Amino acid sequence: MMCEGMMMVRCAARAIGIALMLAILGGASAADAPTRESTVREKIEKTPYPRVGMCWSPLRGDRSPAGMARHDLIMSSVEAFGLEWDRQPEVLATGFKPESIAEARKRTAEIRKLNPSAVLIGDLSFYEFGEDQLPEDHPWWLKADGKREQFWPGTYRMNWYLPDYQESVIKRTLALYEAGVVDGVFFDNWRDEPEPWIKIMRSIREAVRDKFLIFVNVGYDIGTADWAAPYLNGIMYESGWSHPERSRWMPNETWDDRIRMMQRTQELLLPPHISLIERFEEVRDHAGWPNDANRGKDITRDRAARHWTMAYALIVGNFYYLFSDSTSHRHDWYPEYDVKIGLPVAPGERVNAHVWQRNYEKALAVMNLPDAKAPYNVNLGKVARDSFTGESGTTFAVPPGDGRVLVYE
Repeated sequence: MMCEGMMMVRCAARAIGIALMLAILGGASAADAPTRESTVREKIEKTPYPRVGMCWSPLRGDRSPAGMARHDLIMSSVEAFGLEWDRQPEVLATGFKPESIAEARKRTAEIRKLNPSAVLIGDLSFYEFGEDQLPEDHPWWLKADGKREQFWPGTYRMNWYLPDYQESVIKRTLALYEAGVVDGVFFDNWRDEPEPWIKIMRSIREAVRDKFLIFVNVGYDIGTADWAAPYLNGIMYESGWSHPERSRWMPNETWDDRIRMMQRTQELLLPPHISLIERFEEVRDHAGWPNDANRGKDITRDRAARHWTMAYALIVGNFYYLFSDSTSHRHDWYPEYDVKIGLPVAPGERVNAHVWQRNYEKALAVMNLPDAKAPYNVNLGKVARDSFTGESGTTFAVPPGDGRVLVYE
């Protein structure tokens, strides 16, 4: 059972949010909220594949609402959607400025008009903040030997084991929910720290029930978030799941292990599911970091990596997909994203140790994993076109570390 203090925080945040919504919408109330969940779930279940995600960074060279709306899942900062915190620094805020809620509603309405299937997720900072957010001696910083613990260049970790800091995270999350601007919240930098995670996730889930999506980035981890999955709707897998060096980091882990763990986590999530698989084009150490001298420069394009990782997302589960340059998450729009193949008609099928495939309403997705020893030949018996290459035929060779999405003609 939650402590009385947690309940007061939740109720106070809800009251603030309802008052703001009444002021902005001229009489709308929290009673309207049940339609939110049913509408979001319905549009997710009907969205055809491939489902393309956006994580923070918009399309390279296109920051327009139309560019954002091309994606099926749009995760960005709450500020990018037009919201402004009611207090600065953000870490001390408890809600949003009423006028910004109105502006954010206009912005998101434009995106939803352009793409009614789009799922909008607001990134809520909580695990680390910029060094200027709080005085250096503030008790909310996580400290080691009396010094703040750095997480990323220019940012430091928060001590989220502290009950009052946990309450602040819950308060800001519920303010985002009550604003009615986005469909869910994103928490970056998941760590295997059950105590604070469970306290915060349980309180949020009890307040929003199934009316608000919770999306979490597990970074390079696979299979370690199962204890948190029952509170979540989606997991973001950054590029580490497919990193060329992963076999060195995890020498006893096979591809079958990775797929089994991802599928197991998916089974534990709350519906609707919004998990996303991301692949970085640059896999060198610290690519895209703030101090990366090569950040933003042109790189050699790895088409095969894009092919097999998108096929992976289509085959091993019902995933959204993003192919980005590096940790900056900048990306391009590729022709295969526009070739919609409908919904899956069966689960993914393991053909052999390296080859998997899955049937969709309009296509067959096939992948041959990178450490395969030979190409895999697909014999369809009817004409199809590969959405990656445009090649048409009845038979296709899939080299090691490549994939095909064969659209029936």
